[in-house]
Amino acid sequence: MKTADLDRALAIARSGRPLNVADLSIFDGFALPGFQPVTCTVEALAMLVRWQCVQLNGEINAEALLEIATYGRKRFLVVGAAEKAA
Repeated sequence: MKTADLDRALAIARSGRPLNVADLSIFDGFALPGFQPVTCTVEALAMLVRWQCVQLNGEINAEALLEIATYGRKRFLVVGAAEKAA
């Protein structure tokens, strides 16, 4: 995962736009030592960010986002068209 991928995912997660991601189980245990890298879309990453980081008041939990950024760098391969989030 590149920084730009996470930036796009964060923007999508904060936008409130509906995401059609049926299954987030591919990310289960992403911080554990035995986790194998996965291929995902920006939308799936946005859903993970929304699930892990967006608090009820709409703010972002910085520690949770840092965890995704740190582990995702080598464990998430983001594929698909890079859509710009507004």
